[in-house]
Amino acid sequence: MFTEVELKYPVKDFTEIRGNLLQAGAELYCEATAEKNTVFDLPDGSLKHSGTLLRLREFRGEVILTVKESGLPGAMKIRHEHETVLSIPIGEAKELLKALNYSPVFHYEKTREMWHLADKAHICLDTLFFGKFVEIEADSQLGVSNTSLILDLDPGKGLNLSYKKLQLLYEARGG
Repeated sequence: MFTEVELKYPVKDFTEIRGNLLQAGAELYCEATAEKNTVFDLPDGSLKHSGTLLRLREFRGEVILTVKESGLPGAMKIRHEHETVLSIPIGEAKELLKALNYSPVFHYEKTREMWHLADKAHICLDTLFFGKFVEIEADSQLGVSNTSLILDLDPGKGLNLSYKKLQLLYEARGG
């Protein structure tokens, strides 16, 4: 388990961000790669109501099971996260969760490019059908704030919303 502290920033494109990353000495960890995510819940929606997330992800040939505990209040998204790589195909993983009475409740896909900035932060450049986002994740709020400033992003304008909530906002505005 580790604690995830993150903010997302909507951007028009990644050109300036990539330049700032290179200038700061960040290293490209993974070029833009397709990622598929499915969120699961029990029939009564108890995970959603408790603020817990159960997700299966397909990324770079791996199947990753993630549980995110309910978040702490504040301007940044702060959650305890448990994550493991499964040694079974995605179809079997979905069937396993269904056998435990979990059902898929949301699916989203994105293209993700990953960068690392020394020991300070992980920066993801995410493209979804409804926009482009810079996601900064670090082990502390100070780490997220400092990385935001290095990338010329205002920590006060970062979003602490999930991609599901961002997609729902996009759709509510008429797409």
